[in-house]
Amino acid sequence: MTQQTSARRPRLVDRWPVVVALVLVAGAVTVIALVNEHAELFGPAVATMAGIYLMAYALGRPSSAWLAFAVLSAVVTGLHLLARLGSLPVEPAVGMTLVLVPLWVWAAVRHRCAPTRTMSVQTAGMLAFGAITLLTATTQPQVGTAVAGVGFLAHGLWDAYHYRADLVVSRSWAQFCAVVDLGVGLALVVASTG
Repeated sequence: MTQQTSARRPRLVDRWPVVVALVLVAGAVTVIALVNEHAELFGPAVATMAGIYLMAYALGRPSSAWLAFAVLSAVVTGLHLLARLGSLPVEPAVGMTLVLVPLWVWAAVRHRCAPTRTMSVQTAGMLAFGAITLLTATTQPQVGTAVAGVGFLAHGLWDAYHYRADLVVSRSWAQFCAVVDLGVGLALVVASTG
């Protein structure tokens, strides 16, 4: 009896996150082409992406990244709406960065703050992407747009690391997020030069 050990090759159906991501990128590129507030709209998304990883890590279930995406997208949308109504005392980028703090504390309270490499990586991500988000709000709009683009591209590398390591988030999420980050990041960098 012979045992066949061949690696399973990805099928087209396994690539659904890429297809969904490309649709989202097309929508984002359309918004970038139609609106001039790139840094204001896309800057808070950098912190949102870090928050998704923190929330999934706190929950301890990689597939919960999809739920975190829905929840934190609603939060950042709410911050934008409150800012438009003049009811938000800070910029949405600042508000979304502040949201990272309770998410990090939540991960710590759930006993995930033991001195582990994964917690250290998530903490570093929170600090780096939070700083990038704040920078988008404190610079000139054109520079803020470029910073947001670089933040998206850096998060694409973050996704690739987590995809390869198969940690914190599901591989489908990491794949989806990487495609979105690279596409939107490139579009923002291009928009910052115009």
